[in-house]
Amino acid sequence: MKTSHLVLLFALITTAGTAQPFNFDISFALGSPQGAFQQSLERDSYGVDFAFTYQIGRQIPIHIGAGMVYQNYGWRERETQFVQGVPEVDINVRTTNNMVSPQLIMRIEPNMGGFSPFIEGSFGFNYLYTESSITDLYEDEEIASTVNYDYYTSNSGIGAGAKFRLWEGYDDDGDFIGVHLILKTKYMLGGEAMYLKEGDLIPRGNDLEYIVSRSRTDMTTFNVGLVFNF
Repeated sequence: MKTSHLVLLFALITTAGTAQPFNFDISFALGSPQGAFQQSLERDSYGVDFAFTYQIGRQIPIHIGAGMVYQNYGWRERETQFVQGVPEVDINVRTTNNMVSPQLIMRIEPNMGGFSPFIEGSFGFNYLYTESSITDLYEDEEIASTVNYDYYTSNSGIGAGAKFRLWEGYDDDGDFIGVHLILKTKYMLGGEAMYLKEGDLIPRGNDLEYIVSRSRTDMTTFNVGLVFNF
């Protein structure tokens, strides 16, 4: 009985000593604009959330790192002639409204085996931009693009979630790899910004009309994705 206890203890120590404190998260993020931002957009957004964190000590449940949230909140396409007066060749003109939020992250994450709840705080900025591109009508290959309007503002956030272990093991070189399911919700407090909504970039012959909105850019995201530990 004592021998089996010693074997189990040795196995636990070996696992703890070889597990690595690096984490890479990638998740689908459904965004829900809040307050004046919600009233302005009148629709949800969607995108992805990336984060890379490092645990500062094996016995300290604090992870620090950086990440980025991308959200699309507007999308329109129209078909037109590639060159005026040449009706034989058509193209797509695609206009998207987007927000990119690079962030510094601190996460408190106690290790509870296969289940790890966490809370996190973040600080960074929001980059809101409207971009138009022309693409091939059938291959969807981009031919050219331009940013029509952009704006920077501040961003800070707080979130909570949990990780659920899916698999742990070692690769052919003996390096540790772990895969977890991550569920997370995050409230991002965005500063005031000027931006274009879906349909607010209007072609007028050879010119463009801009209908610019102004509000705070608060948003809540709901994430589901994967975490890779190594």
